[in-house]
Amino acid sequence: MENTEKINTSTNTKNAEILLELKDVRTSFFTHLGEIQAVRGISYTVNKGEAIGIVGESGSGKSISSMSIMRLIQDPGKIKSGEIIFKDRNLLKLSKKEIMNIRGNEIAMIFQDPMTSLNPVHTIGNQIMESILRHQKVNKSQAKQKAIEILELVGIPSAKSRLKAYPHEFSGGMRQRVMIAIALSCKPDLLIADEPTTALDVTIQAQILDLMKDLKEKLNTSIILITHDLGVVADLCSKILVMYGGMIMEQGTAEEIFYEPKHPYTIGLLRSIPKPTQQEKLIPIEGSPPDLLRPPKGCAFASRCEWAMNICFDSLPPYYETSKNHRVSCWLHDEDAPKINLKGGVRNEAK
Repeated sequence: MENTEKINTSTNTKNAEILLELKDVRTSFFTHLGEIQAVRGISYTVNKGEAIGIVGESGSGKSISSMSIMRLIQDPGKIKSGEIIFKDRNLLKLSKKEIMNIRGNEIAMIFQDPMTSLNPVHTIGNQIMESILRHQKVNKSQAKQKAIEILELVGIPSAKSRLKAYPHEFSGGMRQRVMIAIALSCKPDLLIADEPTTALDVTIQAQILDLMKDLKEKLNTSIILITHDLGVVADLCSKILVMYGGMIMEQGTAEEIFYEPKHPYTIGLLRSIPKPTQQEKLIPIEGSPPDLLRPPKGCAFASRCEWAMNICFDSLPPYYETSKNHRVSCWLHDEDAPKINLKGGVRNEAK
């Protein structure tokens, strides 16, 4: 049973403008062992000026979904089906030249490791100017001035002199600011940040997130923040998507996800976050993620779920709307199923 029902994850107001819409996107990797179904039919929207968070553990499909948007999937990978609509254009139908003109210009991406993402043999200034000269009709002098301005915008001191510096002359936090500067150099409509704070210490993480929040408000740039850490998305994102096994398990506003989680996987993620006043032990999610070479026919989380029913193993649940903006793919929310307290208890009988 395929869950092909479209899930509209927009928190649209009447005047909200949809910038990006994914419709049933499926991305696989075709290896000698077989097809690895990395992304299995995800659909969501991003409004203009909106920041959304995509969370989940490693292997859930977060990064592959973002690389699909940028059309950076390389052999043996392939975007099998679906639509990625950006500003009324289906990115999957564009030519290589057309998508190259969008990358770094209208859609930009920040990767998680700034040391490997920056070219060690080129100055910071040349790397920022390269993007500006590639996409904007300016001369080298104008590109240099824009590079200085963007470095100042992201909080790099003595920006003019630092243009001549090399990546190794910057700290980890400063290198990440440079990566953000490169991504923002052409003032993109959409910024995709893939684990932008993973390699940084907690203090620098907070600075980078504050910077992204500030830039979002100043430039009205839409942001997709990808992370395995729910705490990272709490302050920046108004909407959160929870991914597992290549699918969206739950989506809702930040308040709904943190204070009214509906999917057992989301509840498990929240239980595993350490709290400042916590005395008791953390509760880990037992078991392992599904093998996407042979994905389960039912819910991907069923084998690890303490509330799993027989139907969870046999059939993929549809999406249930629990509020205007809150949707969850879980059989526990079927109207015909007996009510169950999501905070405890085990249920193994069939529906």
